[in-house]
Amino acid sequence: MLSHSFTAKQVSDLEGQLLNMLKTGFRPTLGIVFCSPKQDYEGVSRLFNLYNIDLLGCTTAGEINNDILSEDSITCLLMDIAQDKYRLHTVQNTEGVLETGKQLRTLADQSFENPAMIVCSSGIFNDGEKVVEGLKMGNKAEIPLFGGLAGDDLAIVNTHIFTRDVVLNNGMSAIVFDNDKVEINGLATSGWQPLGVFNTVTKAEGNTIYSINNEPALDFFVQFFGEHENVVVKGENLSTISAQYPLQVMRSADYSVLRSPISGNMQDRSLTLVGSVKEGDKFRFSISPGIEVIDATLEEFNSFKYQMPEADALILFSCKGRHAALGPFLEDEVKGIYDMWEKPMVGFLSYGEIGNLRNGICEFHNETCSLLIIKER
Repeated sequence: MLSHSFTAKQVSDLEGQLLNMLKTGFRPTLGIVFCSPKQDYEGVSRLFNLYNIDLLGCTTAGEINNDILSEDSITCLLMDIAQDKYRLHTVQNTEGVLETGKQLRTLADQSFENPAMIVCSSGIFNDGEKVVEGLKMGNKAEIPLFGGLAGDDLAIVNTHIFTRDVVLNNGMSAIVFDNDKVEINGLATSGWQPLGVFNTVTKAEGNTIYSINNEPALDFFVQFFGEHENVVVKGENLSTISAQYPLQVMRSADYSVLRSPISGNMQDRSLTLVGSVKEGDKFRFSISPGIEVIDATLEEFNSFKYQMPEADALILFSCKGRHAALGPFLEDEVKGIYDMWEKPMVGFLSYGEIGNLRNGICEFHNETCSLLIIKER
């Protein structure tokens, strides 16, 4: 399988680069596009339909092409994979993300005996934990499953997914590969370190926490860090303290997942996360130790490279909150990952990541870097 990646400044530039590739004899069948909401993503959809190229795309909070992290751009991966090796499915979210994910998984199971999925999901304040829960409701408990929640440059107003046929501000779209013919593998890792003692979620519903240690959740959060209370009230403040101290929620004795606060409610003093938690969940806050988190993440991916040394293309889903916490250091992480394989890589800064931990269990993540490798068998 041949693949090419590039960055475009606008749709006309995207078309120009596509035409230049076509002149070389390259005939892509499938494209993956991640673009800023400032770009004409509906125009991207029309363009791919015009050139008869299948498409999975979403809006972002930052774009990745090879070893470069950019903003306000369009990043594109084109592949010439045979069309009998994949299917594209899109489901509008009308009955909740759990049911939407379940419907998408049913379509995947119907597509191939051994499916693997890359999923993009749109919608503001959707519970990412329920997205993954629905996607795992299939004939097999675990299939290769990776993806991310679309972004909107931290406006927290509207995110979109798009294909060559449809644009949705609340739905899910997936490329389903025949995993007998196309290998999909990857790893999600964060490098964050736990901070302080364990706390208990004492009242919660979905992705909203009402009390921690029997105290109002927002008051506990503010008191814990000694900051004024509006730091998590609005979405744009995700780039402040809420991005610096995500919750590290224990899943079992040997692993945990990160959950980022995205907003606070001044009336009921609740705290809303990007993914749900349950009453009784134990957690510690996390702290990024700075450059060390990059070193830890790259070390994990370097170990993973021994398991998956070859690649035709790579896709990187990295949390926007991670970018807010690490700043320009994140560019070093992107470059370090690209340098390991030196194959076409695209990605985006997301509002939540889907990917496998080292134990092989797929989870929904925040503040995490989820890498996906595509290799035709």
